[in-house]
Amino acid sequence: MAENQLGNTKTFRRSITSADGTGIIEILNCADSFLEYDALSSSYYLGKSFYLEAFSGAIYLPSLQQAPFPEIFPEMNSAEKIAAMLAIEGDYPFVGLRFHARKGTGAWSTLATARLQNKGRETTIPFTIPYLTINQLKILSPDDRLGISIINYGSGVLGAGDYINLEGDFRVNIDLIAKPQQIRTIGVGLPYGVEIPTGMPTRFRLANTNRAILYATNTGNADIWIAGNSSVAIGTGIYLAPNGGGNLTEQTITGELWAIADGGPSRISGVEASYV
Repeated sequence: MAENQLGNTKTFRRSITSADGTGIIEILNCADSFLEYDALSSSYYLGKSFYLEAFSGAIYLPSLQQAPFPEIFPEMNSAEKIAAMLAIEGDYPFVGLRFHARKGTGAWSTLATARLQNKGRETTIPFTIPYLTINQLKILSPDDRLGISIINYGSGVLGAGDYINLEGDFRVNIDLIAKPQQIRTIGVGLPYGVEIPTGMPTRFRLANTNRAILYATNTGNADIWIAGNSSVAIGTGIYLAPNGGGNLTEQTITGELWAIADGGPSRISGVEASYV
């Protein structure tokens, strides 16, 4: 069971006109909605859920011959009502609005196609039911993408002044399951010794992103100053007193280290161990 849960509600919109042609147009990429949570994956297993709750289009097709609304009466049975609607569809021009889906960068597959006619005014049509699902909402995977295309059924495609304004509402949920703490193994401590001259910065350790611990001691006879780059100077940085009087124990700095001696040469000796 998830220890914590995050949720967010969002919308998307896209206007389709004749300028968009007949190719598949991506209107929704579920993965984009989870990008802001990716930083949590270093500490948690992320259970991602995506719910498309509403999807509709405002349709206006003045370039097509206007089609009347079917004459439907209360005494008609279902078959008679469908026949009346199909008669209007068959007698007047229409264009198709096809819905597509794919996983990630895979191939597009067809879900359904809505046939649209000019009703003389802007008409809003819900698409979630029945074109995408028969349920109250459409459940999508985190890598799902939805697209649409315009289909020519013999009456042409979108013309001048035509538009389909798409709008959708969706919700995302993130279940956070804490990852077990990883125990990292520390390798063998390797000894080193580097002569540090005076008046010239000297790099005594290379950068090591796997560094687990570093010990450094001034075993020479002069003062030593340490910093994380070649700009180290006498009087600034970490001070190591001579003759073993100055020691450095470091478990977090993984970059390179530089040193300079004051008043004469000296020597840094120590041990470095890395995670394996």
